[in-house]
Amino acid sequence: MIREIGASENPSLPFSSATAFGDLVFVSGQGGLSPETGEIAGQDLESQTVQTLENIRLILAKADLTLQHIVKVNVYLKDRSHYKEFNEVYRRYFRSPYPSRTLVYCDLNYDLLVEIDAIAVVNREEGDERRDDRL
Repeated sequence: MIREIGASENPSLPFSSATAFGDLVFVSGQGGLSPETGEIAGQDLESQTVQTLENIRLILAKADLTLQHIVKVNVYLKDRSHYKEFNEVYRRYFRSPYPSRTLVYCDLNYDLLVEIDAIAVVNREEGDERRDDRL
């Protein structure tokens, strides 16, 4: 049975922020929008990436999970020139073994520079060395 983890911040949109099925939690695409104001966190990639990952962290917390439960991410960047900078910010949030990742360049809603969706596993194996120790 599918269960909703969080409703979309915009109730007029037909999707959930996250849903769970079995041991998997699927987080819908998140961008660098502040949950308090709905405004873009900043015009630069770093600000938007940090806000995006913090949004995912907040959604996962509703399911008693952390970013370290993530096993797969899809990243959407508006500009190829942001690849290196994105990876620098991403490394602050994830440690080896990193989640599997796909990265695509495309145009994004709200003129965002980055969007990320994720899949997390509720019951990860004992001995998983990933920690929530970002800088």
